[in-house]
Amino acid sequence: MKRVLFICLAIAMLGFTSNVKGEGPDGKGIRAGWQSSFIAIDGVDLSDDSNGFYAGFFKSNNIGVSILKLDSGIEYYQVNGKKNLLELFNEDIVGELKLHYINIPIALRVKLGPVYGLGGVSGAIKVAGKFEVNGQEVDGMDVSTFDAGMHLGLGVKVLKFGIEAKYNWGLVDIIEDSDSKTEYLQIGAVLFF
Repeated sequence: MKRVLFICLAIAMLGFTSNVKGEGPDGKGIRAGWQSSFIAIDGVDLSDDSNGFYAGFFKSNNIGVSILKLDSGIEYYQVNGKKNLLELFNEDIVGELKLHYINIPIALRVKLGPVYGLGGVSGAIKVAGKFEVNGQEVDGMDVSTFDAGMHLGLGVKVLKFGIEAKYNWGLVDIIEDSDSKTEYLQIGAVLFF
């Protein structure tokens, strides 16, 4: 799976350094918004409190058909999970996992009038993270440095502004020896320039 991540990163970097220019106000932009994440570890979801945010930059490259573009970008996002584990341990225990990532998403974008759809893959590198139990940081949770996923989204663009929603499904177990994939929903604003 690390090989897939490195291939995704290489394709994204080629997209940034390509001398193919995006045409008009769809060529590049910034996006930011709210993110609701979902983390489950061995079937126990940490989703009682999962709000975070994301922000990033993207560039679109023409790929031969006027309605189809290849988007690549870079973004920062948080994956959060907080849950009272009373039903598991019969004690009032609150577990919280917060992870910070730099992500390289790659997507095909199809635009029909003001509406566009996008779908693709992403590779992320964890830049920080912590696990707390009852407010005290706990060492020993081995969270992977890499994450990867696939996403689908829908957006609307009017003039230079847009609104979009995107859902990402994790493909990598982020905690060793467990079933622990991330999922998240992003809803936010886009400024095209």
